[in-house]
Amino acid sequence: MHDAQPVGSIIHDRYHVISVLGQGGSGITYAAEDRKMGTYVALKELSLKGLSDWKKLELFEREAQVLQNLDHPAIPQYLDYFQVDTTCDRYFYIVQELAPGQSLADLIANGQRFSETEARHIATEILQVLTYLHSLNPPIIHRDIKPQNIIFSPDNRISLVDFGAVQTVYQNTVAFGSTVVGTFGYMAPEQFRGKAYPNTDLYGLGATLLTLLTHQNPGDLPQKRLRMDFRPVINLSETFATWIDGLIAPLAEERFASASIALLALSDPTLPQSLVKQPAGSSISLQRTRNKLVLKIPPTGLRKAAARGHITLALAWNAIAWLVGLTVLPFFPLATAIVFFVPFWVIGIGIAWRTLWTILERVSLVIEPDRYRLEREMLLWWRVNQGSVDELERVVLETVMLRNDYPVKTLALQVGVHSHQFGTSLSLTEKEWLQLELDSFIQRQKQP
Repeated sequence: MHDAQPVGSIIHDRYHVISVLGQGGSGITYAAEDRKMGTYVALKELSLKGLSDWKKLELFEREAQVLQNLDHPAIPQYLDYFQVDTTCDRYFYIVQELAPGQSLADLIANGQRFSETEARHIATEILQVLTYLHSLNPPIIHRDIKPQNIIFSPDNRISLVDFGAVQTVYQNTVAFGSTVVGTFGYMAPEQFRGKAYPNTDLYGLGATLLTLLTHQNPGDLPQKRLRMDFRPVINLSETFATWIDGLIAPLAEERFASASIALLALSDPTLPQSLVKQPAGSSISLQRTRNKLVLKIPPTGLRKAAARGHITLALAWNAIAWLVGLTVLPFFPLATAIVFFVPFWVIGIGIAWRTLWTILERVSLVIEPDRYRLEREMLLWWRVNQGSVDELERVVLETVMLRNDYPVKTLALQVGVHSHQFGTSLSLTEKEWLQLELDSFIQRQKQP
């Protein structure tokens, strides 16, 4: 890391350095006065000479590109990107509006305590920003949600800063040489594997809230089954503690499926039907009473993008596997053919079979006070799972495959150690809605 510019320096014949706001692996950030416009800005600097890894420059340039296209009141506005050459170095700069206030990290260091009400407010503000970022096409993942990157103003407004670790979900993280990006204690487990999904940011938010409430680094909190065990350390309402559990689950599939779902759950933990609306145009039938739920999902056919994706994969795989195999098979001994070609044919048949289930599957789920019954029908084939309601654990979204490095999820009814998947070809909004509806109903049924 290079040395910071002295206070009072003039950069680019325009920016007068007032103070150093922060210094880390992705650069040095200054508070500066724009002498041309008469305003105050945040000036982020990266030194070419001080680079220990070229990937940092790639991330810096990516940050500038992403910031140019963001428009949200809680994200300081992007203003400029430029470079300055000196006799011994080249410096790169990103200019943004200066967010008013102090970082949560500084407030904690100064001894400020946050109540549960204040933590809820901060969580609401950040979730609104994350909902915006994750709704972009492609979604933007911050990957470094932590107290240092959240600015809290005197009028209780929140700003999210430092997009140096940002990733679009269609850009594989390991494209940067499997670089692990994030901050220990606030990183979701999948980030250690070089992966990130939209709800990866929820883990960082949960860890941040625990820091505000406990004044401890999340990495120092006791753990129970790989999950941060914060209840012995701080006194919270059970509803808020349970909600935080939904942010910090070690497995991405066990967290809230999205920032919007987490925000909805925070606004009303009881999640009444009036707050959870079925996506427009959905043909799903869901009927709920206090003690009974009846769900019917008709075949989606080719209407959904997920179904068309399955068909494309099945056709491409089988066409290549069978065409190549049958073309060259006569030139190989039978044993060689079995070893090299049969596995590809078997996989192709499996993909085709799964595709048929995806586009023709009819699902019926009935949960009554004592029993549940899940039926999956495809033409003349039936799959039935049934048992006691006491055996039901949760309904979650599980990843079944990656398409363009983006996880394709399906609904999964967890019964003990078993997981019964269904609804793969539904839209993501339908899956998120159903996951919330079904899981909340099951949890209520399990309450004494």
